[in-house]
Amino acid sequence: MFSTLSKIIGFFLELYNLIFLSIIVYFLLSKSKSNFLRRFSSFFGIVALIAIIIGGFKPISNYLIWKFENIIDAQIPENPDGIILLGGSFTGLKKALNKNQVGLNSSSERVVEALRLLNNNKKTKLLFVADATASSPDKVSAAEQAKTFFGIFKINTERLVIRKIANNTYEESIEIAKHLKQNGGRWILITSAIHMPRSISLMQSRDIGDSIIYPYPTDFQSSIPKLNFNFSFNNFQKLDSLTHEIVGLLAYRITGRTKTLFPNLNLIPVHFN
Repeated sequence: MFSTLSKIIGFFLELYNLIFLSIIVYFLLSKSKSNFLRRFSSFFGIVALIAIIIGGFKPISNYLIWKFENIIDAQIPENPDGIILLGGSFTGLKKALNKNQVGLNSSSERVVEALRLLNNNKKTKLLFVADATASSPDKVSAAEQAKTFFGIFKINTERLVIRKIANNTYEESIEIAKHLKQNGGRWILITSAIHMPRSISLMQSRDIGDSIIYPYPTDFQSSIPKLNFNFSFNNFQKLDSLTHEIVGLLAYRITGRTKTLFPNLNLIPVHFN
């Protein structure tokens, strides 16, 4: 129920959908015989116009994403005990895996940075929590891809802890907390910068025992804000990612899955109180 409702809300808030639906409603109401409905139609026209301006002009969309992505800075402890890598980086194509290759998507920096940290810290382990099953017959699970990817780069399997159970960030946080509470230590959490606030907010709401979590954001979608008037529909997709994260934060707080709406910056690195 929770997952379905959040997806429905997210669908209507995606800029392309919001603009399209607002324009349709605008034209339908503008043809109404009711004076009130004709006047009310202008509201939807304004909504569509604002959405186009905010989403299309780079200075506005870039600034909003930049502010959100820089809420949490990277922190790397000396000699970390482990690295937590959230899912979402693999394409899952079976044909690539059959050739001992692994397809990566736009979030590939996550696994690249995880690999770099593993090579720089030879005793550090990697905890990867993701889906156990493939989404379609021509794909393989993220867990299987992760094992292949790190195997290609000669990372000893004894350093890999792969949990094949989680299908979303909430389920990932539960499995991560279980592992950290049992093992303790200092862990680096790697995920996309735009996804980090929601991830940290969830982990601050979990019992992780004596463990400490240090954030390491990657996959930055924004750049240092500059004043220009470039218009591109490509900016819509980036802003949709921000909308998705904000809806997720709201949904988790409303349903009691997190203790606060936004992560407590004074409690970073994350430790259990």
